Amino acid sequence: MTAVLLLWASSAVAQSSVDATSTVFYERGGPLRMTVVNPAVGANVELGDMVALQAGWEADIVTGASVAIVDAPGATGDLDAITSATTLKDVRHVLRGGASLRGDNTKLSASYGYGFENDYRSHGLVLGASTELFDRNTTLELSYGRGWDSVCDLDQPNAKEAVERQRLPSSDGCFQGGKGRTEHAIDLHSLLGSWTQAWTPIFNTQWSVSTQLLSGFQSNPYRAVWLGRAAAQEHHPGQRARYGTTLEARIWLRPIGGALQAAVRLYRDTWDVAALSGELAYERSLGSLFRIRARGRYYHQGGAAFYSDDYGLNPRGQYFTGDRELSPMRSWLLGARLEFAPDFSAASSFVSGLRVVLKADVLRHDFEQFHYGSAAVPNNSSIFATLGLDATF
Repeated sequence: MTAVLLLWASSAVAQSSVDATSTVFYERGGPLRMTVVNPAVGANVELGDMVALQAGWEADIVTGASVAIVDAPGATGDLDAITSATTLKDVRHVLRGGASLRGDNTKLSASYGYGFENDYRSHGLVLGASTELFDRNTTLELSYGRGWDSVCDLDQPNAKEAVERQRLPSSDGCFQGGKGRTEHAIDLHSLLGSWTQAWTPIFNTQWSVSTQLLSGFQSNPYRAVWLGRAAAQEHHPGQRARYGTTLEARIWLRPIGGALQAAVRLYRDTWDVAALSGELAYERSLGSLFRIRARGRYYHQGGAAFYSDDYGLNPRGQYFTGDRELSPMRSWLLGARLEFAPDFSAASSFVSGLRVVLKADVLRHDFEQFHYGSAAVPNNSSIFATLGLDATF
């Protein structure tokens, strides 16, 4: 029995893989600068030819500042509101586990994740299925996600109307049963389907459709909006349905020795936010060890139906927001990726494969109709940098 267990463990380890990544996000903008460090570790263990187990951990380590009251007038507005921004620090952890079952042409998977931070808790379940058809030239995938989240807020039993609610000053006492704090539920349902087709040896496409239904508290509890006579915690609708579709194409161009990729995405939701984005990328190998990829993306969206840059002068009904991501906006992204993958096939090593990835993106936003008082958004450019390592044993 001991010999059998050792043989099974050796087989499992020989087919295992471990990946580790660390991403740094830095948003520039004077007092409103933001830094997020995202380390992550994952493992996949194959138990024979059909079953695999997955486990992972990741964290978001956030430091920065944000404006507490958007569009406050007079001495507290404009640049003063920016320079006196509220400092924020938080750490979010996410633990994940899952399993997958594979057949000759099909795969079923299930995973669960639990996330926690000072003011937020999340539970997420994802179920997936995929199948390959027509000599593996066609792949159909479908996944369903269910989320049960909770967000901390200021307990205000005497605030009967949204315009009377005050913002949460800090996360102190959240999820500790203390007085002055309460929790709101957020329910999420997500559905994603995709069709990948290899039309010729050098040309393939992928079409995907997604939808997400959210129900519950969707405002930022820390953010307030000036309404003309006083400030109140921003107030978003409790229901939101989001729809998106993406078409991607990839073609190998022999004369330039690389692959050209293009993607177009359309988005719409029930808050009346509509968006269009387009991306172009070029990828090629440099010898047998390196692969490079360069990309550029443009994004444009309209504002939510209830968005206003000044609710004191231009109210938009019962809802109000200080979220710049719900205003009309545009963005441009330029990025590059370098992958190093040495060949271990002839080496007598327990590592059968290794991949090192370096990635960097520069992102620029344009918020034409969002201001802090009369001041433009200072934190409108950011940098992403990623270092990743993937080893197979």
